[in-house]
Amino acid sequence: MKQTSLFLFIVILLVFGAGCTDSVEVNASENITPAPPLYYEQGTTSIALSLPEITVNDPGNFTANLTTVLETLLADQRAGILLENGWNITSVRMASEEDDPNRTYAEVEFRHDGLSFFIGVDETARRTLDGRCGAEWWLSTPVSGPLPEGYHQATDKLTNTNHVFDERNKRMAMIYNDTTIFYLYPSYSIINMEGILD
Repeated sequence: MKQTSLFLFIVILLVFGAGCTDSVEVNASENITPAPPLYYEQGTTSIALSLPEITVNDPGNFTANLTTVLETLLADQRAGILLENGWNITSVRMASEEDDPNRTYAEVEFRHDGLSFFIGVDETARRTLDGRCGAEWWLSTPVSGPLPEGYHQATDKLTNTNHVFDERNKRMAMIYNDTTIFYLYPSYSIINMEGILD
């Protein structure tokens, strides 16, 4: 009898207890420690880069270590010029060389005011590669069509530099080559800009 009443008491507890339990949902993101921000530091300038805010395009094919790529990139003068002038690192993707499709590298995109600038990073060699602007190429020839309304670029064959024009604001936006940014509107210039906008 004692065993039957004990068994009945346990069953009653289980029946009533089953209705009083709450399911607890575990938020997996709470257990993940966010990556610490990287900093670009030069003199008194310190700019934080938040890795979660940088889009990794085609993450299945992206094999590079994002932290290593950005640490390598931050040592490049072009990255400093862009960051100090209000540009943001928005995305990174894997790219390959035209001559050798098996040789891949990371390509980091900076954006500001609707304009993109890309810098390649060889993670293995821990060095930066060529840079390029995303503005449309336009030549002043009859077959070029009308002047683009936004940004466009053309190569100055005399100096072998690329000039990026902001047609909306009627100004030069950037002068660069594969390895150097010579001028960036509004405040950065290591070349004599006198008369260039006339």
